Amino acid sequence: MKTLLALIITLLSSTCFSSTFPVARSITPFSGSRFYVPNDSNKHTSIVMLHGSEGGSERYADMEANVLASQGYAVLVLCYFDCNRVLSLPKQTLKNIEATIVLDAVSWLRNQALSNRKVVVYGYSRGGELSMIVGSLDMNQNNRPDGIIAHSPSDVFVGPYNGGWKEHACWLCIAGNNKCSANSPKTDYEWNSVCGFDNNPKIIDFTKSSWLVSGINVLTGKRIEIEKYDGPILITVGEKDEIWPADQTRRIDKTLKDAGRNPEVHYFAKEGHGFKWDAELIRKEMVLNFLQHVTSQ
Repeated sequence: MKTLLALIITLLSSTCFSSTFPVARSITPFSGSRFYVPNDSNKHTSIVMLHGSEGGSERYADMEANVLASQGYAVLVLCYFDCNRVLSLPKQTLKNIEATIVLDAVSWLRNQALSNRKVVVYGYSRGGELSMIVGSLDMNQNNRPDGIIAHSPSDVFVGPYNGGWKEHACWLCIAGNNKCSANSPKTDYEWNSVCGFDNNPKIIDFTKSSWLVSGINVLTGKRIEIEKYDGPILITVGEKDEIWPADQTRRIDKTLKDAGRNPEVHYFAKEGHGFKWDAELIRKEMVLNFLQHVTSQ
């Protein structure tokens, strides 16, 4: 098996998919999603990969998806919000997202001809939160994942988010642009509708989390009952995470162990929300080892 570094270099140096390339693309019924599959006729463990708060139109997860596919996994990068957006247009807000779409994806993957019937859900940041939510849902034999991976997840349902809220261009100085400075209070600004009228944080109900479960809004701050899931779980987090504190993972870790579960949890002492190169390679090796363990069961 190639090292991750060698695999990444190979993938970066490739300009297209070909008959000799180890990864191929396939179509899916999930709008805006991408499906990377090993370019062979074998049966494979499948992965539902869940991106973060950037939305499915930003393809940050696709490089890792390609690496995993080159290692023999069929990877569906599931677009659960902000799908098919032209990147010059306003970002969509992460709100009113139906969490059970992930169970639909698990069921779909399990029934593909290339599937060995094993499916793992793997999420990063807000996708990690969604991974935890998936573990708390009511499932049946066909849509229950065989394993869950989460990087820097939340232990509670988190409220709406839009990356545009942090962009200077999305805010207008009420007194005129020449009257406001970097130190001006937020009250001196109003939302710029060119960033999407419905994205105005002043009109969004933050008491409701980003998520729906079977069409019902879940309140912000409600604890995710991850202990309902009794399968294998891998969680990674940076102790210096500047976005979502590692204490969230510690609470998940304790909840699972108190319920008699045996999660695999790794705390990286020097890392933040996104890991630096060496630590990220170690994290990815942990993901591969976990996937190999699930596949062998």
